[in-house]
Amino acid sequence: MKKVLLLIFSIISFHAFAQDVNMQNGSVNACSGVFYDSGGPGGAYSSNETLVLTICPENAGQLVQLTFTEFSTQLGADVMTIYNGDSTASPAFGTFDGANNPGFVTATEDNGSGCLTIEFVSDGAGTTTGWAADITCFTPCQTITSQLDTATPAPNGDGYIRVCPNEEITLTGSGNFEFDGTGATYEWDLGDGNFVAGQTATFSYDTPGVYIVNLNIRDANTSSDPLGCPNTNLINQVIQVGTAPDFTGTQAADDTLCFGESTTIDGVVNPVPFVNDCTPPVSGTTFLPDGSGAVYTTCITVDCFDSGQTLTDPMQLVEICVNMEHSYSGDLDIRIISPNGQDADLFLQAGGGTYWGGANDDGSNTPGVGADYCFSMSATTLLSNANTIIAGSNPPNNSWEPGTYLPVESFNALVGSPLNGDWCIEVVDNLAIDNGYIFSWGLNFDPNIQPPELSFTPTIVSESWDPDPTITNTTGSTITVAPPTAGTFCYTYRVVDDFGCEYTEEVCITVDEEITADVTSVTNPICNGEDAEFVITGSPNATITYNINAGGNQTIVLDGTGTATVTVPTPAVDQTFTLVDATIGVCTVAINDIETVLVGQVFDTSFTVTPTCDGGTATVTGDPGGTFAFEDPQPTDGAVIDPVTGTVTGGTPGASYTIVYEFASACSPGNTQVLTVLPSQDASFTLTATCDGATATITGDPGGVFLFNPVPVDGAVIDPVTGTITNGTQGATYTVEYTVPGACPATTTQSVTVLPFEDSSFTLAPTCDGATATITGDVGGTFAIVPDLGDGAVIDANTGTITSGVSGTTYTVEYTTSGPCPETTSQNVTVFPSEDASFTMTPSCTGATATITGDLGGVFSFNPVPTDGAVIDPTTGEITNGGSGVTYTVEYTTTGNCPVTVSQNVTVFPEDDSSFTMAPTCDGAIATVTGLPGGTFVFNPVPTDGAVVDPATGLVTGGAFDATYTVEYTTNGACPTTSSQTFTVFSQPIVIAPTPLEVCDDGTPDGITSIDLTLKNFEITGGNPNYSVSYHIDQVDAEA
Repeated sequence: MKKVLLLIFSIISFHAFAQDVNMQNGSVNACSGVFYDSGGPGGAYSSNETLVLTICPENAGQLVQLTFTEFSTQLGADVMTIYNGDSTASPAFGTFDGANNPGFVTATEDNGSGCLTIEFVSDGAGTTTGWAADITCFTPCQTITSQLDTATPAPNGDGYIRVCPNEEITLTGSGNFEFDGTGATYEWDLGDGNFVAGQTATFSYDTPGVYIVNLNIRDANTSSDPLGCPNTNLINQVIQVGTAPDFTGTQAADDTLCFGESTTIDGVVNPVPFVNDCTPPVSGTTFLPDGSGAVYTTCITVDCFDSGQTLTDPMQLVEICVNMEHSYSGDLDIRIISPNGQDADLFLQAGGGTYWGGANDDGSNTPGVGADYCFSMSATTLLSNANTIIAGSNPPNNSWEPGTYLPVESFNALVGSPLNGDWCIEVVDNLAIDNGYIFSWGLNFDPNIQPPELSFTPTIVSESWDPDPTITNTTGSTITVAPPTAGTFCYTYRVVDDFGCEYTEEVCITVDEEITADVTSVTNPICNGEDAEFVITGSPNATITYNINAGGNQTIVLDGTGTATVTVPTPAVDQTFTLVDATIGVCTVAINDIETVLVGQVFDTSFTVTPTCDGGTATVTGDPGGTFAFEDPQPTDGAVIDPVTGTVTGGTPGASYTIVYEFASACSPGNTQVLTVLPSQDASFTLTATCDGATATITGDPGGVFLFNPVPVDGAVIDPVTGTITNGTQGATYTVEYTVPGACPATTTQSVTVLPFEDSSFTLAPTCDGATATITGDVGGTFAIVPDLGDGAVIDANTGTITSGVSGTTYTVEYTTSGPCPETTSQNVTVFPSEDASFTMTPSCTGATATITGDLGGVFSFNPVPTDGAVIDPTTGEITNGGSGVTYTVEYTTTGNCPVTVSQNVTVFPEDDSSFTMAPTCDGAIATVTGLPGGTFVFNPVPTDGAVVDPATGLVTGGAFDATYTVEYTTNGACPTTSSQTFTVFSQPIVIAPTPLEVCDDGTPDGITSIDLTLKNFEITGGNPNYSVSYHIDQVDAEA
């Protein structure tokens, strides 16, 4: 018999963890291991294979990669096809057989599954070694977009941030991640070669200019990039750092002044533009050695234009300049090459042995001197047609004249070139002799095509001179200054630009020292026959112009100490010396100083003095016309002397003064007299106030007379001898004079105020155990209970507070002041009576009622307050909505002056338990009381089908089959309750008439056999297990 086996292959998926995978039908999830042909690492695949295997990544979002390290199949017969997806319906990468190794194969980012499907078909003819491929996975980069969230300072309307040098900038940015930003790193590129890590960067620039700032973000995916996947955009936040303005022209008209002169200072400021140099010249030296067709290239990287911006007009490339030297012009071809390879010839071999620049033609490699040659479409002459000059060495030769020339080929050839990138100048040396050097080269584009944000010119928004007290006038930005002293004076010109940057320029001027001169006489006056000597002092080395007695001007130079002496021999008349001016260098100052030396005679200066009570009088006995004065030391007590009459006033009694009488001529010595002022009487005294006047104490001379001034009208009396005042008014003030007679009588006045009445008024306020006192009169007195009742009450003598007093008792309190004129006042006070807060509580089924047995009008409250909803009436104390059997604590507080609180506990009567059960029967139910017995049962609602409930037992009879009844049970205790139960009467049994029961005889001929009727139970009950069957002889027996 031949058996046919049908093998059904199901698609089996499984995960591989770092396991090798053999070619098979099915799919695997793997990111490691080796993918082999079906023979595994040690065998070959089989003939007649048709296998499809899908390799998927282990995690969503990954892409599978295969790197074939071995591959050998039967060429043209055993073929592998690799698909970019999870089935053979996906796009194929290609078919591979023989030695056509697939190499590296990866699922692409548009492959949503990330899987690779490999199909392999072999024929039946033969096999080879198969293949081996490393399995890896990688996660493609997500799209990351960086963004600027906040900036301080904020960008202006054009989106630029404008700051001053060294002004702090804070940028905060974030990234928008296509999938997940967890673990991402952030780094700010500040555009000046510096970087700041983190989402927030705080930094500043110390160099003016334009900086392009970007936020670089990398996520945690290192599958594609070991540093993580980067963001794909540029913020290109422009930060313009303001330039310092040019203060050229801010200067003084004269920066050196003579003392007392003034000058003007002009304030001039011009903003300095910042122009971005897109194409900084290459300044390194490029050697152009001998060569035959050798090519030498040097490049400039341009990166300041907008991305994608191109050269659209040849005039946008303003010029290309090169500083170079070469000893044979006919050697060279020079051209410019743009970033995308477009080029234009600048110069093609011409001029033969003409030099470029100052070439050194000695055959060595020693550089010559470069010259500047520029190529521009605005020029009119080709370099090959240029003039020549003699330049260079070894030997000097004709050399192209430096200048600007037309290129051989129009810059039209460069139109369409990208502006950003490497622009290169290429020099071809076509001959094998001569050499040269390019020292530097550069190219300049039209500034108008540069992005506007890369260049700027600040605007000056305010400019002014700082205030200075030596500025005497301001006209526009020009000030006039007049320094008051010698020295250096500096003035600050302050400007603010639209970047908010403040700049200052300081202008200083020097003021020469003040030129001074004055003249004094050595002796003045002098006597006839003596020399008049004048001493001039002032600025050292000053030239002094002067005259004597208004004669002709003369000059004299002060020495290094600033001193000179002029002597007039034995003048007969007074000599007046006048200073005219003084000069040092270019500074001359007018001097107005005069000194007169008197030439005098001898006078008689005798006189006498007569004392008075405050000074004295003088009588001249010699020549009149002299002058009186006090001799030094001058008096300080207020004494004054009349210089003409010599009368002294304001002197101190008993004091002595020395008086001199003299003339202006030194030739006449003065005369002196001593004046002693007559002594005066001492009328000093003191007054001491009493309760009805005052007493006097004489501290000066006795024997004087006391009197009132003014005389009082209130009946006060003063003793003229003792000064005692009696019968005065308390609090009244009296003025008393005491006069002592004599040659120089004296009177002194004193005032005294009679001691005032004292106020002993006070009030008492009763308390629960005494009283408190309030002094309404003079404080500081003493309190006392008078009489002391001996009941234990205590009074504070200072405050008047009574404590430990007896309720309802009246006390008399006296208060006596403590001043020099004490007073006493008494007050009665009765202590507040005590209060009674007694009460009782009577419980009820829902709470309790209160009965106040003490003082009415108090307040009831729970303490603690229950949380079961119980409520107490604060006035009556009645508790309602109380919980069954719950105990509450009630407080009653009186509301009088001395409130008292009493508490009582009360327990609410418990409710009766009316629980019961009903057990249904065939015509009703049987009740069982599980709570308080003795209650009453009733139907609710009352049935109309004849059912009856026993009110005492709850037994229900006469009910209908399947009928439902509700019975209520109400207790008869102190707090009756009612509960209900619902039941359903049993259903009427359905009896099925059985088939006849046939029984065979048992074989005993006795006419009797055994019959088992239970055999019919199941048939009769219809299989209902809730039925029971009993058998009876007849109907009567069954119902009995």
